Amino acid sequence: MSPIYASTACLSGTEPLWDRIARYMDVGFSQIELGAGVSVTPEDLEALPGFEGALLIHNYFPPPEDPFVLNLASADAGIRQRSATLVRRALDLCAVVCAPFYSLHGGFITDPTGFGTHSFIFPRPESPAEKDAALARFVTEIEAILAYARPLGVAVLVENNVCDQNLVERLLFVEANDFLTLKQALPDNYLGILLDTGHLNVSAHTLGFDRLDFIDQVSPFVRALHVHDNDGSADQHRPLQSGSWILDVLRRPIFTDLPLVLESKFASVENLAEQIAWLHGLLKIV
Repeated sequence: MSPIYASTACLSGTEPLWDRIARYMDVGFSQIELGAGVSVTPEDLEALPGFEGALLIHNYFPPPEDPFVLNLASADAGIRQRSATLVRRALDLCAVVCAPFYSLHGGFITDPTGFGTHSFIFPRPESPAEKDAALARFVTEIEAILAYARPLGVAVLVENNVCDQNLVERLLFVEANDFLTLKQALPDNYLGILLDTGHLNVSAHTLGFDRLDFIDQVSPFVRALHVHDNDGSADQHRPLQSGSWILDVLRRPIFTDLPLVLESKFASVENLAEQIAWLHGLLKIV
């Protein structure tokens, strides 16, 4: 049955990595995805191999000293190089902590110029041809990353981006076709998809496509799921509730053994623990 992980981003604010891990451990939870919401020192990273639970590594982790926006599709060769360096460092950490995969966001057609209410602010591409060029750059970078990841025994999962009204035509991997193009170009067993239910819901509402049709198209390549909900207007990271469309997705036989990463926002670690227990019972996960 599916293991459930909790993202370090499930609680508000930022705190030292091991403080957040300790808070999760205090409520009996030791399956953790390391991502946003924590500050990290070199000593923190050195201590991770001694952790007695199970760890996953996501996207911008471990964070570099000099912040930037990870974008393997960038037209800026310097940003692509920095992004690839970060990804390789994350893959090395996955190997050290025995994480089966590393997940990262799909690329952006343009690079962000700032941050808004829920997401980065991106300039609109100057022409439709920019999308094809960005996707080609992303495929090239992922091909090189797979060559690095394969000897480590670590898979690479690409996450679907979230597209609200302000992000239309600015992102890759919002609709299924980009994933199908990627897998056609790179039919590698070490390459899969991280299906983010919250991102999918917003993108489907924004662009008017059927979210279940999206899932049908990409489900053979899905290797893990990010689980959170919203009202379709923005990436609100709400906890799941009874009756959510996501619950039927999680019950699909093709997904029943895949890792689920809870990425909702909670007011307290106790609320997080309650949601995990509720999901365990609802999905009969052991």
